[in-house]
Amino acid sequence: MKKKKTGFIISLSILFVALATMGGLIGGVKGAVDDLEVALNENTANAILASAEVKNDTVASVPILYYDQVMDDCINLYDIEKMPLVKTRQFEWESCGYHESSLESGLVESVLDTNFLPKSQGGELLSNRGTSGDSFERWFNQVEGKSKSYAGIINLTYDDKIASFGYRNEEFYPLDEIDPASEESVNSDGHNHLFTLSLGIPFRVLADGREEFSIDADDDTWVFVGDTLVLDMGGVHDAIVGRFRINEAGEIYSAVGNIELAYSGVTLNSGSGSIIRIFHADRNSKSSLFGIRMANMVPNVMNTTLAQNEGEVEVAYDPSNPSYVAPLGESLAVGPDNRQSLMTIIIIQVVTLGAMGALVVVSISVAYRYSRRDHNQAE
Repeated sequence: MKKKKTGFIISLSILFVALATMGGLIGGVKGAVDDLEVALNENTANAILASAEVKNDTVASVPILYYDQVMDDCINLYDIEKMPLVKTRQFEWESCGYHESSLESGLVESVLDTNFLPKSQGGELLSNRGTSGDSFERWFNQVEGKSKSYAGIINLTYDDKIASFGYRNEEFYPLDEIDPASEESVNSDGHNHLFTLSLGIPFRVLADGREEFSIDADDDTWVFVGDTLVLDMGGVHDAIVGRFRINEAGEIYSAVGNIELAYSGVTLNSGSGSIIRIFHADRNSKSSLFGIRMANMVPNVMNTTLAQNEGEVEVAYDPSNPSYVAPLGESLAVGPDNRQSLMTIIIIQVVTLGAMGALVVVSISVAYRYSRRDHNQAE
């Protein structure tokens, strides 16, 4: 009789423990599901960057290459014999006594070449639009006697209120300290004019309809996503804004100036990685403005304090090797997705909950059997 009561008590104890464990597991599953729902709903640029400890005023340093350009000879536009040479003139117009400010598209091909650099299409016959021939090589390559390259950094500052990385400088003369102005680069106002630059910003594609990019610059500016042109702002011109937006289908809609956004022909896959490649030239000594803004976008940044102490995080891009784009896993902001770990927790807890449920059923069955046996023996 004593052994039977002991068995009954043990089975009831097991039942109580199983029920208590199930209660805890149910609470755990609910908590994990709630966390998963939050993670799914907060898959925004701001939430992703916050999880990577990118805070307000965080500086992201973007590697950049500059090319100091030599001023081309001024040519008498009224000398008919020299008119064919006018097409080859590229750098410096203001001091030559003739300047027409105008945007001109079609100076470069719509796809980058095998070195991930723009390829000239020659332009029109307008005198201040010359990009034809081999002379275009000097723009983004070091060419003896024509251009000299320098590596630098441009800092984008993060504003968490609008989830935007931005930079803007209305007196943009990056070579003033790197290579002081000379007669060849025009220094009438003390600035080193006439230069080009190239930079790349790898980013994670969210395709949530919020991602926007804009660039504000005077003179030639071309923006490629991957290797395809999406913003064509060529020519010697005053400052103008180009912008694009990625919709929920991953389609890029772009526009220059005040025209409406139109489909660029480029579509990106949500969750994939891509890169914005920017090429810019300041060909005139009149002024120099340059600004970039990435709103609700997630650039691939490394959690690295730069040796130069110029930035808190570094964009994962190597300008000396433009074919290299850091894989998503190498960057802090787009590391392993915590939704996967939450799903694993839920699955483990559900399986455990099922096992505990089976244990409860067995415990109830055993307790009932001992209870019936004790009752029959008492009769």
